[in-house]
Amino acid sequence: MSGIAREWGTALRVPVFVILACALAAGVRHASGGELKADLPATFAPRGITFGHLTVFPALGYDLTYTDNSTRAQRNTTQDVLQEYTPSFDARFRPSEHVTSSLSYEFGWHDYAKETAKHYLSHKAAGEVRIANLWLEGLSVSLSDAYLQTGNTNALENQILAFTRYHTNQTVARTQYDFSRFTVSGKYTYAFTDYFARVDEMSEFSTHSGEVEGAYRFVPDRFTLFGSCNFTRTLDTHTNVGDFDSQTLLTGVRGTYSKLSYSVGVGYGFAQYLHQPMEDSGPCFDASLSYAPHRRLTVAVVASRHFVAAVQTGVSTDTNVRATLSILLTERGKMIFDYTRNESLYQTGIDQVSMAYNTSFEYKLARFAVATVGYARTERRLSTGTGEFTINEGHVGFRLAW
Repeated sequence: MSGIAREWGTALRVPVFVILACALAAGVRHASGGELKADLPATFAPRGITFGHLTVFPALGYDLTYTDNSTRAQRNTTQDVLQEYTPSFDARFRPSEHVTSSLSYEFGWHDYAKETAKHYLSHKAAGEVRIANLWLEGLSVSLSDAYLQTGNTNALENQILAFTRYHTNQTVARTQYDFSRFTVSGKYTYAFTDYFARVDEMSEFSTHSGEVEGAYRFVPDRFTLFGSCNFTRTLDTHTNVGDFDSQTLLTGVRGTYSKLSYSVGVGYGFAQYLHQPMEDSGPCFDASLSYAPHRRLTVAVVASRHFVAAVQTGVSTDTNVRATLSILLTERGKMIFDYTRNESLYQTGIDQVSMAYNTSFEYKLARFAVATVGYARTERRLSTGTGEFTINEGHVGFRLAW
């Protein structure tokens, strides 16, 4: 019992911002919950519970996943079944036309049936307050916060230790001014990652990031020219050896045309350590394309190339590609195919390639009930030959949303 008590005690370390956001009854849409409501036809969309200007969408999820490599081992793999219980809620509050706020929270319990890995609980909370036309027409400001506490990571994660308890928080302050066809925006982001075990404390870090963007709409909604500048400083919490700066300059175009949406930005990036004679630079890009010829078919591709520097891995050049195909087979059934590829080329000369293939079928049993079944394969390959793994997973899930 003492171990359970300690687990629940450490789990209650939630940032003050999130507590205040809960008191204000505001928060952002949970990622899976928001996607569900966006994809569902109006006939099956959750209605929520309304109290004046406040609408709350409670939900309950259950997921069962079989994995043939629960510890992500290169050899001597072990099989297990992971059960996940995730009650959550999503709330939106709009007291006036120019003020909106939202709040979401999800509690998760993750249980390995064969105990090949440690059971753990998780907390996800996010909140945002947005004010439009503040002081003058076209000026908007927003403040958001996202918090995660968990005992494990996604298999493709490079920068955070796996199978250990940690929490991370990201706070973003953003302002934007629209006048005529011009848009100017600025954003400041502060984030940290801390571990609960003392043995992992040397891997803790924080980041400060600032970004400025200017855009001009040559053809409103269809063709916009933009340019952006981003500066990020990453600081090792316990030593300055791993501190570094990175800058990215991008210029490009974005817009929509009929059923096609696009955004392409190209430029140059720099990364250098503050207390070591090490630096790197090279071309960077961000690109996205979405095409929906009709409501039953959607294709999306997102690609990027950036310098990524972290306490765990050092400076690397990361190239990412993600492609998604969504097919609405019936009014209730949808098939989703997803492919993700990440290549990290480190300054040390190590080349790491990670890939994930996902196929899932989602069926809406009723307005409040959605069932899913799917298969996923994850692979990681390194030029050193060590640290590689392959994971095959089968998944079934059920979600209730009011």
